[in-house]
Amino acid sequence: MDVLPSGEERCGGAPANVAFHAAILGSGDVGLVSRIGDDARGNEIRGLFQSAGVGAEWLQVDASQPTGSVQVSLRDGVPSYLIDMPAAWDFIEPSEENCGAAEKASVVVFGTLAQRYPVSRGTIRLLVERARASGAVAIADLNLRAPFIDEEVIAWTLRHGDLLKLNREELVLVSNMLGAAGDTVTLFDGLVREFGLSRAVLTCGAEGAWFFDAGRKWHQPAVAAPVVDTVGAGDAFTAVLAAALAENVPLAHAAPAAAEVASYVVSQPGAMPVWPEGLRERVRNMLDAPA
Repeated sequence: MDVLPSGEERCGGAPANVAFHAAILGSGDVGLVSRIGDDARGNEIRGLFQSAGVGAEWLQVDASQPTGSVQVSLRDGVPSYLIDMPAAWDFIEPSEENCGAAEKASVVVFGTLAQRYPVSRGTIRLLVERARASGAVAIADLNLRAPFIDEEVIAWTLRHGDLLKLNREELVLVSNMLGAAGDTVTLFDGLVREFGLSRAVLTCGAEGAWFFDAGRKWHQPAVAAPVVDTVGAGDAFTAVLAAALAENVPLAHAAPAAAEVASYVVSQPGAMPVWPEGLRERVRNMLDAPA
């Protein structure tokens, strides 16, 4: 649960945000692998996902750890986070159900934050490896959050994603770890070369996003919108890319649709705003149009 400055609580977390928006797009079955506490927050989260069309059968229940919560602070619409620990999502266990889901998936999205504890780290790595072995596309969304930044976790994640997605602040941090310097585009190019990435996306907020796919690099402008807060905008962007990859839509074709959804999310409070009438149809038309 994200606890906003007003005290209001809203379901959040990058994987949950991605699943929510991907389900709205209606790109096949969407599910979330995570772990909640045996408490009121956990029950609320399960109910939200079930009503949103997100498969909740892989949400494990922890009898001893609480549902995770994050205190969100906003400054000029830009969030910062105080993440409670430990939480139920630190103890995701491998199971017949989530392993089976990974092996049937066409796209799997994972990041670094949930790898902060050994139990979930091992499970995430197992599921990613099984998904990729079965032909799934793995989207590595770094989602770096201090103080849970570990070089080994970052390196493993960079090496086990078929598409890397990160923002400009994360690019600078990873580049500093590698001893690299330069402007944004130079650092992005260097990271692609260093890890032999075939596909990568760098989001830069109001300045749009840089895409790299099979040797081609291009810039996708942002769609202008009044900014209420930026919580979850990058996750909505990722959700559109995941939906596109699940349907074999080229990234170049999906990029404008991703920018459209991200612009809507920044214009609303919280990470999971209900889409207005017409947005889903407009984005679906963008994805379904001939490339």
